[in-house]
Amino acid sequence: MRRFILATHGHFAAGIRESLELVFGEQENIATVCAFVDGSSDIKALVQDALDAEPEGADIVVCTDILGGSVNNEFLNALPANPQVHLIAGMNLPMLIALFLSSEPDTEKLIRTVIASDDIAPRYCNDELRTDAGEDEDF
Repeated sequence: MRRFILATHGHFAAGIRESLELVFGEQENIATVCAFVDGSSDIKALVQDALDAEPEGADIVVCTDILGGSVNNEFLNALPANPQVHLIAGMNLPMLIALFLSSEPDTEKLIRTVIASDDIAPRYCNDELRTDAGEDEDF
């Protein structure tokens, strides 16, 4: 069983979950951690509560917003005691969609394949226009 924790500064985690559910419908296998909202700054407690709420034996994919950010760092600190957790920084919607669409049973292999894909990287779309315009001029 694979579960996901989306963890971010502010409400980004809740918003991106909502976007995912627009595509896939309601998902019971997603939890969110929205840090620094409602006056709470105890990230360590938020992280521990999120991990404790997950079922025993599940592979847990934690996706955070910023590599080196406080939310990511707290999950990183929790990794040694939680070998079932896989931590990814730099979450975006295309990455999450790719993770959800895959039927790959090996979680580590899935993550490595998805994060290596050019399809999830940000792109400067102006370059696409320039490339298209250049192709038109060749004919």
